Amino acid sequence: MLTYSSFKLVCLLCCQLPPTDLEVKPKSLPQATRRRLPPANSQIPEQGAVKKRVAPPKLGPFPGRAGLGRAFPSPPPCGSSRRGAPSPPAAMDYPEAAGWAAEHVRSYRKDPSGWRSCKRTNEISISWRPSTEFHGNLYKAEGIMPAKPADVFKCIKPETGGLREKWDPNVKEVTVVDTINENVVIVRTTTPSAFMKVISPREFLDVVLTKEDEDGTICSTATNVEHPLCQPQPNYMRGLNYPCGCFCIPAPGDPCKTQLLSFFQTDLCGNLPQTVVESFIPSSISGFYSNLTKAVVKLVA
Repeated sequence: MLTYSSFKLVCLLCCQLPPTDLEVKPKSLPQATRRRLPPANSQIPEQGAVKKRVAPPKLGPFPGRAGLGRAFPSPPPCGSSRRGAPSPPAAMDYPEAAGWAAEHVRSYRKDPSGWRSCKRTNEISISWRPSTEFHGNLYKAEGIMPAKPADVFKCIKPETGGLREKWDPNVKEVTVVDTINENVVIVRTTTPSAFMKVISPREFLDVVLTKEDEDGTICSTATNVEHPLCQPQPNYMRGLNYPCGCFCIPAPGDPCKTQLLSFFQTDLCGNLPQTVVESFIPSSISGFYSNLTKAVVKLVA
């Protein structure tokens, strides 16, 4: 008669029953033999087969600003646009961008609502209202210049090595980067540090449109753009001019004088406190008119 131990041994050898007490636990194996078994439904590669390395997915070029074809995303704009504000055309379509800016500046001239006075002297009056283009202010300045519109425009004309560099202490250099046509140019303007060096040197790149109306008014309008020949320079903070410009209007009853109407809409960028910006810009506009009044007499007349 077989005992229970003998019967269990026979079953183990003949029927291949799964062992229980004879199962070798992994902790009893040498360290080198401990391997994680693959899942039951996985395929075990043949011995000697080379394991293929899966390449990471390729990332396509990020879209840069419109029309520039950059391989990396453009940095975020210094000033965030307000919701609902119209966007300028593609950066490379400079004539259309210039026309877009001119249309906006002319609309500022026609719209008398919302202006608040912030500075007034015998020579100039400055007012402001919230900008619809960025989280800042739009400034309007009016004053009388003792010269004809053509002579006043000579002093503010955007040209390389022009008169602006000679009389305006807030302008370091003006350079025409590209001439699109007889009325449209791309201009880079640099400014020195200001406000007791709280404001570091700035550079601005704008498309400028110059046009003379039938009544003799000379209008120069601009807005910020980008250009492949003028990348941001390391020693300057790139500022942004939103639709801005000047109207040199013949003074009624006196052809030898000019009514200068200007609109300024500048984002200085950087980490400047808003109180500094709101104090500096009106003061800078006042200085612009004062120095221009002297220049039209000294440099042109």
